[in-house]
Amino acid sequence: MAVPNAIFRALHGTLDAPDIKTNPKGWWTAMDNHTIKRYSPDASLPSHPHRNQRNAYYDNLLNEDVLLECVSTRRITASSQLQYSPEDAFEDQWTVLTPEEQEKHFLEAFAVNERSSNYLQFTLGKADCPELNRDVLFADNGGGFIELMGRCVLPDNNVVPAQPMIVESERFDNIIEYKENDTIKTRAAVCMMARMTRTAYIVNFVFATLASVKGHTITYQVFTTEHSKTKSTLKAHSQMIDAIMGGKSAGKAFRKAEAKRRKDMGLFCQHCLKAEEKEKNGKMTVCSRCRKLGREIRYCGRDCQLADWKQHKLQCGKPLDASLVLDDVYVQGSERIIGGRPDIPPCPPGHRRSPHVIRLIEDLETCPLKDYLTEFTALDFGSAALDEVPGAAVFMHMRNILFTSTGPGAEGALMYVYRVLQNFSDERRLQQQLQREYGMDLWKRMKAMVKTAPGPMYWAPDVSRADMEEMIGHLKGTPRFTEELAGYTKGQGDIMMLGITVGPNKDVAAKVEFPREAAPAAASLLPSNTKKAVGANAKGPNFCIPDPEDHPEDGFIHANYCNLGDQIKYLQMNPEADYMIWGHPSSPNLPMALNFFQKEDVLGFIHHRYCLFRYGPFNIDSLAYIFMALRPVLQRKKIPEAVLLRQLEREYSAGYVKIARAQIYRREDGKEVYKRRLDGKEYELARIPAKKDVLVEVMYQVAESGRFEEFGMVKRGILDHFKA
Repeated sequence: MAVPNAIFRALHGTLDAPDIKTNPKGWWTAMDNHTIKRYSPDASLPSHPHRNQRNAYYDNLLNEDVLLECVSTRRITASSQLQYSPEDAFEDQWTVLTPEEQEKHFLEAFAVNERSSNYLQFTLGKADCPELNRDVLFADNGGGFIELMGRCVLPDNNVVPAQPMIVESERFDNIIEYKENDTIKTRAAVCMMARMTRTAYIVNFVFATLASVKGHTITYQVFTTEHSKTKSTLKAHSQMIDAIMGGKSAGKAFRKAEAKRRKDMGLFCQHCLKAEEKEKNGKMTVCSRCRKLGREIRYCGRDCQLADWKQHKLQCGKPLDASLVLDDVYVQGSERIIGGRPDIPPCPPGHRRSPHVIRLIEDLETCPLKDYLTEFTALDFGSAALDEVPGAAVFMHMRNILFTSTGPGAEGALMYVYRVLQNFSDERRLQQQLQREYGMDLWKRMKAMVKTAPGPMYWAPDVSRADMEEMIGHLKGTPRFTEELAGYTKGQGDIMMLGITVGPNKDVAAKVEFPREAAPAAASLLPSNTKKAVGANAKGPNFCIPDPEDHPEDGFIHANYCNLGDQIKYLQMNPEADYMIWGHPSSPNLPMALNFFQKEDVLGFIHHRYCLFRYGPFNIDSLAYIFMALRPVLQRKKIPEAVLLRQLEREYSAGYVKIARAQIYRREDGKEVYKRRLDGKEYELARIPAKKDVLVEVMYQVAESGRFEEFGMVKRGILDHFKA
């Protein structure tokens, strides 16, 4: 059970705020003042109970009861975020309200939040949400609230989130001592809960405001996993409570109120997340094995318990670990693959799978969006899910060779799988796992293949079109690549020959017959160089930035609409980057370098980038191309569409981005197209018109950079001939 909220209010000095029930405007003003003090960039970091603590502090904080509540809270939060979807017409409805009317809805939302919040062990609610300050929400006639609402909506409500959505705040991350890829799991888990709880406060406020505008009254149900330990926990903290609340009488009154508050929290079904209704349906059943550990896992009945078993068996009757607060969440509906794993073939006659492979397949059935599971400990595992269609499809094919055969070619498939998994697992543990799963004989054959290879490259078995279409068909049946495969139809279109290389040193390759319709632009998103400038003699398109052009006759002045200083600065620090991207979860404050792999994608993208840099967003064709090219790539890299839109709006102005976005839609055949408003013509991405002279110039610049060997013979004079 969490330490009572009012204690944290007292410790952090926020008890001076008036009662929100009797003086809501005064409460908001007081909490805004606290927020301004805490989030002033010139002020030192305010205190926080979880910062600068020894490891033992986090271990003690995350006991079994707290861990179970944290895991459940993350699941409930992720499930709730799927329900948030404002109507398209809301923006028009909101902006016609007077400031007084908007304020009324804001205050009602705050009241709902404060009645139902259970957050102060991790965050101070409103005091940790500068996004909810009065001046922010009322900015631009209430447009500040519309902008915040856009940050609180999932990019696709048809896809169950693997992690609860986070509203990022660098200052808050510093306050709680959040570290990306923190090796101390308990501290990382506490920070994850703090970031998620702050986000939940903001998201709940936004949608309570929406409900108020619609005339609906909502109450957020706060859930807990148990009621039985409330009194004993409060009693154990009685001396501390008395001291903080100012005496035994006040402490007793607080404990009584807190016990009632906890009793009012709902119990819920672990599978469907429905609340227990004892008066209507009686008490829910409780897992007997977990109850022996003092843990209460409830179910509506036998059906929910059986449906949840594949997931629950991983922790049933076992000690909980802090990594559960960091793992992907499981929400009913996230298993979109019906009938287990149709992408995994049955065991063929005559082949014997090891018990370790059988266990791996059973565990993969509980993680339908993962391609492989790598072992960490006896009770925990990591997962691998590739984020490009070709990479995922080829890996699944190689994995299935290992699941069905130890014959010729299996050693090449094992080398391929091994090299891919080196990016996801500890080396020693990975080798031991693969040796157990596929046997020492096959492992030795793979090592012998390495020794006898004629060159530095090792070849996995070739992959046919039929093999690829089978795997792509399975991927299309999952929510992983919904957008990329929307227009794909098995058996249609031509193929392209891909040479896919994998491994830390890119020393294992496979020749692949890949359907062109299923081949999205392959790209990497890597940490950028943000410190060292490149020499003055550097060559390539990033050093041939065109001078901007104005169109005064059309009222277009480049400098009034474009803000490309940072983009160009970092492109010239990263010569092979095609675009700099801000907003990745692993680097929220510094840009990442995006690189396309295929020369056709590189030429097309840099051509339209050149046009935007020169002509600005006045060139709607190029702005539409850049958006259509970046969006699917960045979504695979965990960057939502809303984040991309905010960057493009900064660089090319919100008005022009909105115009370009409005001309992009998905046809009935699933293909995304740009329908040019000027003449009504439709273009798929690769068909958006290009300027011949610019394309020739870009080709020369790419050739001069040495990026593609096949461009090595390209000469300026030859290209000038094509220009003419």
